[in-house]
Amino acid sequence: MANLYYRDRLVVAYASNNRSTKDWSAGAEITWRQDGQRFSHTIGGLADRFKSSEDAETFVINLAKAWIDTNSSS
Repeated sequence: MANLYYRDRLVVAYASNNRSTKDWSAGAEITWRQDGQRFSHTIGGLADRFKSSEDAETFVINLAKAWIDTNSSS
């Protein structure tokens, strides 16, 4: 699991191992506060598979950053 702050958003990235295929899938939760309210966005259900948890987390962190860049006004 990897946690990072990017543009005032907390990104929690994770990788899940499929024991039968021995590959990894990735997901992330992005949370932030705006105008006193808490917001979140989930990235999941991706079809991409990876050979290591590090590759999966790197992929989803980059995807989360791209989502933040596209959907952030600050």
